[in-house]
Amino acid sequence: MKKNLLLLMLALLLPAFMYGQEQTVSGTVLDTYNMGVPGASIVEKGTTNGTITDFDGNYTLTVSNKNATLVFSFIGYKTQEIPVAGKAKVDVILQENAEQLDEVVVTGYGGSQKRATLTTSISKLDNAVLENAAMSNAGQSLQGTVSGLRVVNTTGQPGANPNIVLRGGATITGKDNGALVVVDGIVRNSLADINPSDIESIQVLKDAASTAIYGARANGGVILVTTKRGKEGSASVSYKFKGGANFARTGYDYLNAHDYIYYNRLGYQRTGRSGMDNQMGYGIGNDLFDIRYLDDSTKGLLAEGWQQMQDPTDPNKQILFKDYSGQMKDAAFQDPSFTQDHYINITGGNDKGTFAASLGYYKEDGLIKGTSYERFSGTFNGSYKIFPILTVNAGTTYTWSRQPGLWIGSYEFFYRTMSQRPTWNPYMEDGSPASGFGTGDGTPLYYKEKLTNTNGTRRSTYNIGFDLEIIPKKLILKENSALYHVDDQTDKFEKSYQQQNATNPNLTRKAEAKYIKQNQQQHSVTLTYTDTFKEKHNLEAMLGGEYFNWHQYTLNARTENSPSDDIPTLNAGSNRTYTYSYKEGYRILSGFARVNYNYNYKYLLSVVARYDGISKLSDNRWGFFPGISAGWNIMEEEFFKESKLVDVISNLKPRISYGVNGNVNGLGYYDVYGSYGQKDANGSIITNYDGSVGFYNDKLVNGGLRWEQSKSFEVGLDIGFFNNRLSFILDYYNRTTSDLLTDLDLPNYTGFNSIKTNLGTLRNQGFEMEVKANILNNVNGFSWDVSANLSTVANKIVKLPANGNENNRQGGYQVYDPQKGEVVWVGGKQEGGKLGDLFAFKQDHIFKDWDDVKANANNRYDAIGELYGPAAWEALKDKAGKQPIEPGDVCWADLNNDGVINNLDRVKVGNLFPTVTGGFSTTLGYKDFSLYARFDYALGHTLYNDLAARSLGQYQGSFNIIDMVKDSWSETNQDTDIPKFYYADQLSKKNITRSNNGLTAVDNNSSRFYEKGDYLALREITLTWNLPKKWINKALMSNASVYVTGQNLFYITGYTGVSPEPAVDTTYGQGLDNGRYPTPKTVLLGLSVTF
Repeated sequence: MKKNLLLLMLALLLPAFMYGQEQTVSGTVLDTYNMGVPGASIVEKGTTNGTITDFDGNYTLTVSNKNATLVFSFIGYKTQEIPVAGKAKVDVILQENAEQLDEVVVTGYGGSQKRATLTTSISKLDNAVLENAAMSNAGQSLQGTVSGLRVVNTTGQPGANPNIVLRGGATITGKDNGALVVVDGIVRNSLADINPSDIESIQVLKDAASTAIYGARANGGVILVTTKRGKEGSASVSYKFKGGANFARTGYDYLNAHDYIYYNRLGYQRTGRSGMDNQMGYGIGNDLFDIRYLDDSTKGLLAEGWQQMQDPTDPNKQILFKDYSGQMKDAAFQDPSFTQDHYINITGGNDKGTFAASLGYYKEDGLIKGTSYERFSGTFNGSYKIFPILTVNAGTTYTWSRQPGLWIGSYEFFYRTMSQRPTWNPYMEDGSPASGFGTGDGTPLYYKEKLTNTNGTRRSTYNIGFDLEIIPKKLILKENSALYHVDDQTDKFEKSYQQQNATNPNLTRKAEAKYIKQNQQQHSVTLTYTDTFKEKHNLEAMLGGEYFNWHQYTLNARTENSPSDDIPTLNAGSNRTYTYSYKEGYRILSGFARVNYNYNYKYLLSVVARYDGISKLSDNRWGFFPGISAGWNIMEEEFFKESKLVDVISNLKPRISYGVNGNVNGLGYYDVYGSYGQKDANGSIITNYDGSVGFYNDKLVNGGLRWEQSKSFEVGLDIGFFNNRLSFILDYYNRTTSDLLTDLDLPNYTGFNSIKTNLGTLRNQGFEMEVKANILNNVNGFSWDVSANLSTVANKIVKLPANGNENNRQGGYQVYDPQKGEVVWVGGKQEGGKLGDLFAFKQDHIFKDWDDVKANANNRYDAIGELYGPAAWEALKDKAGKQPIEPGDVCWADLNNDGVINNLDRVKVGNLFPTVTGGFSTTLGYKDFSLYARFDYALGHTLYNDLAARSLGQYQGSFNIIDMVKDSWSETNQDTDIPKFYYADQLSKKNITRSNNGLTAVDNNSSRFYEKGDYLALREITLTWNLPKKWINKALMSNASVYVTGQNLFYITGYTGVSPEPAVDTTYGQGLDNGRYPTPKTVLLGLSVTF
């Protein structure tokens, strides 16, 4: 009896001894070439106990018990789990990870597919982009990282949304082209205020066969963002910090006071005008500027720091001046400014439920003093398995941000403010900022305090749903309901201010408040069936429906004449100048389906369809948007497996797809029901009906408007070599967008300017390529990966509303075509034409001397500038208002050789859109160190450098000039491409502004100032050190790294302005660079730890 009892006790205690007894395990980690893998990670599963292999791949680790499981992992190889099972030696051979095939791609509405079975065009962002760089807007991560996606920093102001357009866009206007952004199933209008550190993955759906599942709003592509979720396992806490300095790109250098006086007085004299000393800055006699003639009453100024120069217009006069050049730049730029980014994330879970929570704080000071971006973010999400077949999911997010911006427009700031006259002291005697001569013509520090602009945006989301496994693992019902709420408030107040050239202060004290509230509801349900039949037929079928409701309330009010600077609110203003509020919104009801089928993973087929109804339309509110795609995994065929190609080609999958998308972004919320106005042409509310507000029909109703439809055909090829260590994804697409919402001009007698119609067709076609290469895979401790992408796009207008013009032309210019020998219409919009072409007068060269003038323009008449060549000038009887062509003027190309320069002599000088875009990145690793670099590029676009033209043309008359003027024509500098400097080019020879007369316009200027914007940009370079496991394990950490990052460090470009990126912003006109907020150069230090 005792013996049996003893045996029973031993049997019960034996497992405790086995699990409680530590064991030392050693071994070697090899690759498939039987080479040791140095730096491989070995961790006891479920713990932080681990080590790494030495240079030869050897390791030793003491585990908690003999039945422990070891997890072996290394970058570029598949992770393996091997039980110890009481063994003292455990060797392992790591298999290379064919990442391209195993990559899981999100396809929308809870669906996902492995890259190997994908038949559509979907790109996945490399998560390395999100790890180290500090980004105020997550959209910046897409720049140069996804083929076919053009991402442009329209401004370097912190927090600004980049311009994101897929495959050249699908509208003629260049507006309403944005991609649909979906974050965890919730539709967002942009990536603003999303913390990049919360993002788990970003996918971009590009072809119509993949985007058709989102139907009506997917014409511009779909950006799917998935945020981090909780996972089963022990809880972990991660903390990241990034902090550093931002350095300014300040743009052109301006002249010092000596050169400013020299060029401006000389340029004024060249015009033959009188009254030079009445000019501000370089004229003598205005006490606001420190410039005087030298005489007995002023010579004492030389002892007070003033300088002396000879008057370039009169050798008998000396000028005294004081030089304040450079002080405006110092007053405006905060160089360096600083960035800080803090993020903490907590995740955990078990077989019953999971959770994830995060907090983030981001602050970036702008390069311009007074501008910045600040964001606080918080998230929480979780899931709980109530029953084995029922799981409930819920989550919430909250962000608060503010973005104090420029108090005046970017053109006013970067041209007017930066061009202030260097003989003017930007500071008063007491050191306080001087007000100058206007809000754009004074010290920025003064108006930053006077023109206050505060804003704040609060965004919150709430979602709840469930997953019900009706048939476990096969038939799953999913439901999700979400609410997205946005509150945006802006308050402006103009304090009283006193301009130095004004007798009385400005006491208007304008106050403005604008409040926008948005509410969005989404309810979706899907039923998905997944099964395999007869071991070879694999099917996934999904049926779903969705209800979407968005509405917005806007309140905007302004008052004037507040009694004090201390009361900045509306109620203090005695004069209520503006009160306006409105509500708008729309609803969409949808049904959709998707079927993915493959036969033995060889033959692949996917069919999607969506049926949308939207309240924006009336008679044709329902639209059907189908998509179909197919693929063939040739490497799964027996004949391929038996061929010699299998040793080289590891993946070969041709693809083909066709689909239809819709779009009504260019349509107002109530246009089809009739729009009524209450304002006149000047924006004033009509109140002339016995004091009552009058309303009138301001737009014609067209209830027959339809969806815009994009029909896209695409062929692609996925191919991999050498076990996918080198892989390509290639796509060619042809997209035709018809029924474009276009304004048809109407005769004046109708009482309306235009009517909205469905009469336009646009075609885009292009080629895309993505490449990944694993060049070194742990060769003597080294690893090296490279990825790259390239995209080309070309557009063509196929159809426009019939208007009686040739090719139904809208706008454009008549020019002489030397090849055809006739006058033709170019520019504008016309059938067969391209979007974005730029036209200008062609500068052939600068007349060097009189011989050059006589040889090339002796009898010329320049009708644009009213200029005459020497012989024509001599023959001219009435010379009033006319001028001769002289050395230093521009020799314009006379296209039709008629001796007259007029509007027929204009040529195409480029296109504002790039034809080739892309990027590439590289990661080089050695043991615990890695070096990551990311570049992007754009080729083929042209920018009109309006800032340089405006400065060298001195359109304003007395502003400072960029130092490029030193290369302008003179008797001693005849070999140049910059014409002789004149006062107010639009009033002189029109050598620069031409027919625009000093106005801002993208066409019809001198070709000299249209510059190629081709560039290569270094977006990020990061050096990371992953701290050794033996160090961090002692501190109870599972991972720890420190790194240094450089962002936007340089552009390689021939463009002379501050940024060569395409000028796609429509504020002042696309293609124009008249002064842009520069993108900073940033250097960061970072720390990342996980417990």
